Amino acid sequence: MMKKAVIFLLAISLLAAVVCAADIDTTRQLRLQYGDVIRIDKIGTFPSEIAPGAEGIISVEIRNAGETEIKDVVVKITPPSGVSFLDDVSKRKFPSILPGDTRSMNFTVIASPAIIEGVYPASISISYLNKIGESKADNDTFAIVVMSKPNLFVKIDSSEIYKGNGAGDVTITFVNNNVADIKFLTVELQESQDYDVISTNRVYIGDLDSDDFESVDFTMKLLNEKDYITLPLKITYKDALNKDYSESLSIDLRVRSAEELGKKSNSTWIIVIVAIAIIVVIWLIFRSFRKRKESYKDGLRRK
Repeated sequence: MMKKAVIFLLAISLLAAVVCAADIDTTRQLRLQYGDVIRIDKIGTFPSEIAPGAEGIISVEIRNAGETEIKDVVVKITPPSGVSFLDDVSKRKFPSILPGDTRSMNFTVIASPAIIEGVYPASISISYLNKIGESKADNDTFAIVVMSKPNLFVKIDSSEIYKGNGAGDVTITFVNNNVADIKFLTVELQESQDYDVISTNRVYIGDLDSDDFESVDFTMKLLNEKDYITLPLKITYKDALNKDYSESLSIDLRVRSAEELGKKSNSTWIIVIVAIAIIVVIWLIFRSFRKRKESYKDGLRRK
């Protein structure tokens, strides 16, 4: 009898141990299962590069990757200094998200006009309650690019070339009329059948800040007397993030006459010189004739 009682107690103890172990394992599994279940499927800005002084949207999509419902979900965005929310708040709240469900949200922001172009870190935090009532918080970072595309305005500032004088300097001005700064600006005047470039045809300008300009001179000689000559240019530069740009453009050079510019052409000077020479010759002939006439009169008087 005593032996049966001992065996019974041992069986009860073993069963209790198994139940406790199962309970411990279940709790452990629950904690693993209800851990960090939020996933950020998408996050970024539209446009991908926000210009200083311009608006943009931070777009976020999150997903409940767990097997149970989560509650009191709060998504908060912290933008970098110089980027602020525009008619918007920094948080989005959701009462609950079922397993596998997603939530999409947009935050409207604006970049300060004075912000320096570059890549800035922003942060996102997501807090929620899992099924067993534990408070969870996930924190992560993402990038906001503040950038605008450079824009160059090119014009012919002055020209020493005109009809009758087909050689001289042509001054071309490059204006940065956007908020983006330009670095390592290089200008090359391409070859043409209409002219020969006497000077170097490639000029390095360097940095060109926003609302700034630089001028370069090309010495050239025209090979014909067209009214308009096309100057093909190749321009290369980098933006503030060292992205390479290459542009090919053409500008027209109007070849004016000397009269339009208030100048006397070479042909005009030739006409003037010939006229003066004719006048001088006529005067000399007249003077010689006059002297002969006076000599003749003197001879008659002496007789």
